[in-house]
Amino acid sequence: MKKQFVIGLLGGFLGLATALFVILSASSNEMTLSGVQAALFSSLGLMGAAIAKKETKFAGYMLICSAVFITLTVPIANTLSLLYLYLPTVICLGLAGTLCFMEPEDKEGATLE
Repeated sequence: MKKQFVIGLLGGFLGLATALFVILSASSNEMTLSGVQAALFSSLGLMGAAIAKKETKFAGYMLICSAVFITLTVPIANTLSLLYLYLPTVICLGLAGTLCFMEPEDKEGATLE
């Protein structure tokens, strides 16, 4: 298993758990919306982690976009305290995306198996 897959999987499940916690403990509609959006972007991160072995560069874009958009869901709730909850998720997804771009190109992997 690749490091990108494991770290992306960890970040995706951590994001889903955090989003579920935010949804269940929401005190306003904005916090609920932020949690739902974070859950959707965490599932995008899980999909990116799943394809990290075959489509490394595309998975990197998916993982980094997921980390950025989870960060952008925090101001919707009008509180920056959610940023501390989502920070481990954003770090894991961003790290997995960065590792995807650091992977050397596989010249022989383009052949059909």
